[in-house]
Amino acid sequence: MGASPVPSDQGRRFHCRARRGLLEAVRDRRFEQLVRAHQHAVRAYARSMASTPANADDAVQETFLRAWRYLDSFRGDGSFEGWLIRICRRCVIDVETRERRSADASAAAAAEAASHEAEGPDERGETMALVAGLPPDQREVVVLCGVLGYDYESAAAVLDIPIGTVRSRLHRGRAALAQALEPEARRATA
Repeated sequence: MGASPVPSDQGRRFHCRARRGLLEAVRDRRFEQLVRAHQHAVRAYARSMASTPANADDAVQETFLRAWRYLDSFRGDGSFEGWLIRICRRCVIDVETRERRSADASAAAAAEAASHEAEGPDERGETMALVAGLPPDQREVVVLCGVLGYDYESAAAVLDIPIGTVRSRLHRGRAALAQALEPEARRATA
């Protein structure tokens, strides 16, 4: 029994590739767990901000692709979900911009809207339709605080705006929703 053999260059390269593959597999599994943990919030945000469900789905998919691509840039200053929502915000804007530039897409959106009207509204759908009617700055704060349960500080961090702005936008959004719901309440009690 002599000294152990010196690994060849080929053996070292194989070992490095195998180790890299193992690290990537672990990273894949961890990222998949993060996606599962936060996909509901990202999807809810995208659906409330996008003009169509198809645009929301595209934005969600793009969000997770960008998050995977730039995972190393997550600094950990805030929550991972907040980071994903910031990415999603940008993705919704990008998808909506592409949508506006495409004449074919506007015809598809009209057809999809007609199919949704045929399905008949439900109570949650009516509420989300009212939320969708809010100006975008109020809508995103109402969704973050009212739907996803973010506190003012977290919403401010995600949107990169002062807490006072979150409060005022939320107040205006809630007031607009209450005003829109008021005629509905009168009809229900009459």
